Amino acid sequence: MNFNELKTFVALVETKHFTKTADRLYISQPTVSLHLKHLEEHFGQSLIHRHTFNKTIEISEAGWIVYRHAKEILHQAIRLEQEMDELEGITRGTLRIAATHTIYEAMLEEMIHDFLLAYPDVSVDARVMNQEQVEQALLHYEIDLGMVEGLHRSHQIEAVPFATDRLRIIGQHQLVPEQATWIYREEGSAARLALETWLQTQAIVPKRIITVYSNRLIKQLIKNGTGISILSERLAGSLLESERFQTHDDSQIDPRLFQFITLKGETTRLSQKWINQHSKSE
Repeated sequence: MNFNELKTFVALVETKHFTKTADRLYISQPTVSLHLKHLEEHFGQSLIHRHTFNKTIEISEAGWIVYRHAKEILHQAIRLEQEMDELEGITRGTLRIAATHTIYEAMLEEMIHDFLLAYPDVSVDARVMNQEQVEQALLHYEIDLGMVEGLHRSHQIEAVPFATDRLRIIGQHQLVPEQATWIYREEGSAARLALETWLQTQAIVPKRIITVYSNRLIKQLIKNGTGISILSERLAGSLLESERFQTHDDSQIDPRLFQFITLKGETTRLSQKWINQHSKSE
């Protein structure tokens, strides 16, 4: 058993496809099969079940156990490499980040730019997810660092605040909240939870709901007069100053903290450098 075999198996579990695994890792399909064979021989158990009639695979119970530990082992290997580089004064590698939508759309571009200027030998893999997805990705070693808009829910995670934000309820003047269409973000979004809570406090039951997965689309739908929604001040921008739009009483919505989150006691060196650089930004 070696790191390359574990990397191959992790990719196979995540793609559930031999060809896609080979493409992701830039290796041949026979090499994928060979790595899987070595692992199964090492553990003495089948790690996958092949379905020849539709060319799909199913991960066995033993396979899921290997996958879970392989993710942790590979994460620790990354930490080891970065700490050894640190001893030599070298900063390199790939920082895997996931940010919630508001942070991704309003802040991440400048943050990545500044970080790469400071550390030119570092690469960044940046993804956009909702709050729940960011936490799960962190807990499953799919990312090194999360950037979220609400409080985390796991005792395995630690957080460092880096900015504040305020959510606003906004729509065109002619729209009456009790009659209007309301535009929601998807399940698991911190903004959706805040909007649902606000509607309950106002005793408003939406007549119609639209669910979308993008703050930029929400902003455009508000502009078009499609409905009313909740939007970060950072993204609302000129809508807050325009006479065409009104903000509704959102005084009961508390200001929120943007936070960096990492696994407790397992923060990588690159993650720490990112946190140190950007926690001073506001």
